[in-house]
Amino acid sequence: MFVKGASSKYKIKAIILIVIGFVTMYCTGMFGSDIINVIQNPIMEHLGCSATSAVLGWSIAGYTLLVATYFFSTIIMKWGPHKFATLCLMIMAAGAALVGVGYSMKSVIIIAIGGILLRNFAVALQTCTFQVVAGWFNKTRGFVFGILGASFALDNSTSSTGLTLLYNKLGFTGMITVGTVLMIVIGVLTFLFVRNTPEECGLTMDGIETEEIETEETEKSEPAPGEFQSKWTLGKLLSKKESWCVALTIGVFNMTLTCVVTQFFNSLMSMGVETADCMKYMMIFGILGIVMSTIYGKMVDKFGAPKTGMVAAALYAVSVAGFCFHVPLLGALGLTVFVGAPILQPALTIHVFGAKEYQATNRYLAVIANLIGACAIPFMTVLYDATGGYALAYNILLVMNIVAFVLMLVCRKIYAED
Repeated sequence: MFVKGASSKYKIKAIILIVIGFVTMYCTGMFGSDIINVIQNPIMEHLGCSATSAVLGWSIAGYTLLVATYFFSTIIMKWGPHKFATLCLMIMAAGAALVGVGYSMKSVIIIAIGGILLRNFAVALQTCTFQVVAGWFNKTRGFVFGILGASFALDNSTSSTGLTLLYNKLGFTGMITVGTVLMIVIGVLTFLFVRNTPEECGLTMDGIETEEIETEETEKSEPAPGEFQSKWTLGKLLSKKESWCVALTIGVFNMTLTCVVTQFFNSLMSMGVETADCMKYMMIFGILGIVMSTIYGKMVDKFGAPKTGMVAAALYAVSVAGFCFHVPLLGALGLTVFVGAPILQPALTIHVFGAKEYQATNRYLAVIANLIGACAIPFMTVLYDATGGYALAYNILLVMNIVAFVLMLVCRKIYAED
C-alpha cells in the first residue's frame, strides 16, 4: 500500500484517510441505493402508496445526476474535495432525516426530496473521495482505489441485512436515526482528519522525501483549490478518441452492473434457480468481490488502467454470457467482477488525463457515462415486456461489453502531463 521510503507520519495520516474513505464509500452505497431494498415495502404499507412512489426520489436522482455531476466536479475544483465532502455528508444526513420525517408525516414528497439528496450527494461524495486519493497516492493509487472499491462489494453483501436488522430492532425511524447520526459523525471526522493533498500536512505524495521524488508532479507544491487552470474544454475532450473510449466504456460497465444487479434474482430464477440459491450466490460472489477489487487495483498499478479495463470487459462479457447461455454460476460471477466499474472510472480518467485534471475532465465524461448507465433499468424492463424474457437484453449487453473491450484495446494515447 505504501512505496519504499514513505515516512511514518505519511503512513499514519494515509491509513486514517483510507479508513475514513472506506467507511464513507460503504455509506454512499448503502444510503445512495441499497437502502431501497429495506425501506420500499415499509413505506408502501405505511403510506399506502405504490412502489414507484415509495422510491420516487432515488428514481428522479438517476436523471438529475446527468447534470449534477458537472456541477459537483466544478465545485470540487473551486473548493477542494475536503470541504465539499464534509458538506456532502451533512446534506446526506439531512436527506436521511427527511426520509424519516416523511415516513412519520406520511408524505411521499418529503421522502422523495430526502431520496434525491441521498442519491445525488452520495455520488458527489464518491467523486470527492476519488480526488483525495488522486492527490495523496501516485505509485500505489490503483491499489488504494481497489481497497475503496472493496467497500462496494462489502456493501452489496451486508448493508441490506444490516439495515433490516436495525429496522426489526428499532423500527423505521430508529433505523433512519442511526444512519443520520452515522453520517454526521463521518462528516466531523472528515473535516478534522482529511486533507486535499499531503502538502497541506507538510508531506509529499506517496510520503517520499522531496529529493527522492522522481516525477515532476510531486516535486512541485500542489496549487490551492481554485488556482489550478485546466487546459481541457468540452470541445477539446470530444475531439480526442481516448475521451470517448473512457466515457463509453465506463457507461457500458455501469449499465451492465445495474442491469444484472437489479434483475439478478429474476434472471437466475428464470433459469430454474431457487430463491435460496440466489441468496447464497449473492452472498458468496459478493464477498469474493472484495478480493477481486484489490486485484483490479494491483493490476491498475502494474499494467495500467486501459489493460485492466480490457480484462474487466472480458470478465463482464463472460458473466453476461452466463445469462445468455443459461449458465447460472457464470452469471452470478458478475457480482464478483463488476466491482471493476467504480475502480476504473477514476483510474481510466486519471491514467489518460492526469490526477490534476481529473475533475476538469470527469465533469464532462461522467455525463456521457451516466447517460448510458441511466438507461439500464428501462432497457431491461422494456425488453422484458416486449419479448417476455431477458434473452435479447443480455445478448445486447454481451455485444456492448465486447465493444468495450475493443475500446480499451485502442485507448493508448496519454495526455497526462504529470
